[in-house]
Amino acid sequence: MLDKFLLGGYTSNNYTPNNQSQGIYTATLDTDKGKLDDISLVTQIDDPAFFNYSIKDHKIAVVMTKNDEIGGVGIIDINPTTGQGKLISESMLDQSVKGSYEAYNYFDHLYYWNELKYTVPSYVYLDDQRKMVFAANYNTNAIFTWKLDENYNFIQSHRYPIEGRGPKAVQDAAHIHYTRLLPDGRLIVCALGADKIMIFDVNDDASLNQVSEFKTKAGFGPRQLAFNSNTNNYIYILNEVGSKTGVVNYDSQTGKLSRIADYSNIPEGYAGHNQSAGIRVSADGKFVYSSNRGHDSLAVYKVIDEGAHLEKIQTIKTGGVAPRDFDLSKNGDYLLCANQMSNNLVLFKRDTKDGYLSIAQTDIKHDACVRVLEATDFFS
Repeated sequence: MLDKFLLGGYTSNNYTPNNQSQGIYTATLDTDKGKLDDISLVTQIDDPAFFNYSIKDHKIAVVMTKNDEIGGVGIIDINPTTGQGKLISESMLDQSVKGSYEAYNYFDHLYYWNELKYTVPSYVYLDDQRKMVFAANYNTNAIFTWKLDENYNFIQSHRYPIEGRGPKAVQDAAHIHYTRLLPDGRLIVCALGADKIMIFDVNDDASLNQVSEFKTKAGFGPRQLAFNSNTNNYIYILNEVGSKTGVVNYDSQTGKLSRIADYSNIPEGYAGHNQSAGIRVSADGKFVYSSNRGHDSLAVYKVIDEGAHLEKIQTIKTGGVAPRDFDLSKNGDYLLCANQMSNNLVLFKRDTKDGYLSIAQTDIKHDACVRVLEATDFFS
């Protein structure tokens, strides 16, 4: 069987010297051979560091930059026959407020203050039913929403600045990192800097009305979420600053979250720098996977108590520096992980019964990759 993944990341040299990446790529996995044997360019575009797709209309919503001086979001139309794509619409952000934030150099092991010459969202999500796009803007501390027309042109936009900060230096402002729809159509948002998760009702024009606000523990820094139809309304929160995976319960009647538990993504006694980065739940809802930049590993959890709790069963190194994102293959028998700072991918074989990972293929060259998304059905 041939499985497909989409790969995205940075194309500039700002993060990776001599970067050869040109945009969004497909990676083809031969599951019979257990080998990733083709990486091909789908769309040439600047800095597609995050994207999500719509199978319904073969569209990709992507964050992007232009000429290394302005950032925003775009819509890419994919030809399912050729597998090639083209940018059909875009909306650039107001660049009058560019923002800045504390960052970490994984090679020199030093913190530094990153003064930005432009601003671009950190996360984007596409609603193909209501024709809307939602984005999280980390460095200007805001949520952006857009209404699209039937041809996926941007016709109306809204900006919602968020206030707040946490106790850690990296939490000097709200730093909105993630936004996506819940199964009931509400929007859920992670404010990494403010230690809170917000839930909104979405109106027909893509405007928002806040329903609830959930405060994590101080210094957690919620970065991303994972859930699926098999997790019984439990949502798994990746905490970047605290290097933990938390469990919350979502009540769709009230639109509120309630805290259950949290678990460390890094081994006990590890004292080095770490920032957790990506999180996934297996399709059967039985296992949760979280990545660690610094410890450079994946933490594997078994879901217990019908989704309410987790049990860590494995921590495995990723064979590179700063594993930023990863995803499971269509059948869940493989996991593809991107090591951003060492410019390589690693393929793991996954035991679908017990959840454990083992190395299948290493040293797959690909520069500055920060987005891995399973896309077999998208290209079928």
